[in-house]
Amino acid sequence: MSLKLSGVVKKVDYTGTAANSSAISAHVRFVRLYATTDCFITISNPAVTATSAATPIAAKDYEVFKVTEGNIISAIRASSDGSLYISELTE
Repeated sequence: MSLKLSGVVKKVDYTGTAANSSAISAHVRFVRLYATTDCFITISNPAVTATSAATPIAAKDYEVFKVTEGNIISAIRASSDGSLYISELTE
């Protein structure tokens, strides 16, 4: 399987309060996540607000996750504010 960037990148700025992305597009089955600071995320539909008990994402490292149409990605900081970049991938 070969994944390609779709050209769509969403940015979610998170703080001590969780922030949500817009819904994942219909043709997207995977996303690549990049966080500028350590954070916690959830991926769901309907949206489930991220907390410190959610999936941790390390700063400045890429993670790829399987998603479905309409999924919302929620992020909250681990210790400092940051941004989560969500690159939609196609096959």
